[in-house]
Amino acid sequence: MQIIKRLFSNPSNPEPQGNEAVRNGVSAKALGTCIGESTSCPEGGRMHAKIEGRYVTVLRIDGKLYCIDSICFHAGGPLGIGDIEDVNGHKCLVCPWHFYKIDVQTGDKYYQGVEFKDGKMLGGEWKSNGVRQRVHPVIEQGGKIYVTLSTQPDAEAAAVAAGLLGCGGPSSACSPRSRVDSDTYAFEAPCGDRVLNSPPSANRAKVHSVGADGRKPAVALDMSTFNSSLSSKKQEAAEAEVIFSQGSFSQLVS
Repeated sequence: MQIIKRLFSNPSNPEPQGNEAVRNGVSAKALGTCIGESTSCPEGGRMHAKIEGRYVTVLRIDGKLYCIDSICFHAGGPLGIGDIEDVNGHKCLVCPWHFYKIDVQTGDKYYQGVEFKDGKMLGGEWKSNGVRQRVHPVIEQGGKIYVTLSTQPDAEAAAVAAGLLGCGGPSSACSPRSRVDSDTYAFEAPCGDRVLNSPPSANRAKVHSVGADGRKPAVALDMSTFNSSLSSKKQEAAEAEVIFSQGSFSQLVS
């Protein structure tokens, strides 16, 4: 009886296992690594994970999930806990260390050009320095969130399933064969663990608009303030020169 039960308890067409498994029409190969429940990443929230030693951050912005390396390419800063800003329609993480703006969808690093008008330096057009931060395909299925590292062979299939055409493919900036600047720090535990173990207060969603409406974030260089400060410094220098020329050098250095 036990033998018969064991024989007939297995369906004639068993559900494929491992990489051949299928969940809601998407293969497990395309799904990748489960990092948690969907409820753990509500709108405006984020999750941090360590996959095969690599630190990544998943964000939900305007109902869409994005995954990016947690550690900033520039100097190994905690990019994953940075504020979110909108730079001319591009959602960006801002690194808390040096305020670099990184596109969460493409990994592009943006900077604001400058232009001179009437002897003043003004903020110009926002431009890209190219893809500097690696991004990864992320998929939501069955109430769970899955990430496939874009360094993995299955990245292209995962990117197609996630609708992330700029990631994973052989011609994309973030592919198994490409080298992205953030690869340098992606496995660094000192900063990665800092992001991974960051308190909830560090993950609050703060969205600022930059560039499209001319506003600047509080931490960015305000050109009007810069010019005012520059004029003040010039005035101080001129006064110092007068003091020095009048033989009052002792006042200048006292």
